[in-house]
Amino acid sequence: MPELPEVETVRRHLKVNIIGKTIKSVDILYDKIIRDIDPEDFAHTLVNQTFLDIKRKGKYLLFILTDLILVSHLRMEGKYFLKRTEPATKHEHIIFNFTDGTSLRYHDVRKFGTMNLFRTKDIKSVLNKPPLNKVGFDPFEKSLSAKEVYERFQRITKPIKSTLLDQSIISGLGNIYVDEVCYLAKIHPETSTKQLSFEQVSVLLDYAKEVLTKAIALGGTTIKSFSSHEISGRFQNELLVHTKEHCPNCKQKITKIRINGRSTYFCENCQLIKAGKERK
Repeated sequence: MPELPEVETVRRHLKVNIIGKTIKSVDILYDKIIRDIDPEDFAHTLVNQTFLDIKRKGKYLLFILTDLILVSHLRMEGKYFLKRTEPATKHEHIIFNFTDGTSLRYHDVRKFGTMNLFRTKDIKSVLNKPPLNKVGFDPFEKSLSAKEVYERFQRITKPIKSTLLDQSIISGLGNIYVDEVCYLAKIHPETSTKQLSFEQVSVLLDYAKEVLTKAIALGGTTIKSFSSHEISGRFQNELLVHTKEHCPNCKQKITKIRINGRSTYFCENCQLIKAGKERK
């Protein structure tokens, strides 16, 4: 599944390739991707709109057009490709045809992706409406403080792994990245969220930014099917604990368990069993 680094990689590649392009027509080959608007109205409204900018909120892409904002979520396997006039392939479901003869194709094998169209250029108003109104703080937001996160964590009893995966609390951290962040912070992924000290929460946030920044610089993580604009990420080569057999620090065998159905990798020797306590 594309996570924050992968979505940010997509955003950067698309910004280089489609800013300034004007939509001539839209082909909708699978209309269930379009949400909260009639597909024909969606296609008609986008005609003559020009892409001005692309922003990101968590794992969502926000395409800023002349008079509209298009919000896109890639879900499990969504991808965007810039092509010319060749026929659509089996899994290309939404095609934005440009006036210059090129086209932006939304490709999605599982068809889980979504698109919401807003008739406004006011980003703040869009952020306060579904689906973005339930998206938590982005780890890179300047307004995000360790104090605020700590106070919220004090009301949560579920494992910290589950909390960090909850997109309504902090957005953009996926399964792979949470394992890496917990390992670097030396926190056992089953630790109750409310047991974490303020210092531990601060460390978690710092490592979240560090891991995501490095992953973005490397184009994301390519495990199974992710690629952005036919460019594969390289962060999988930098993983310390996720899918690994031995801890790079103490060399002991990595433990693999499931937390809320998600595969979780950690080192029982290096990571804390409980907040404030270390395994001896």
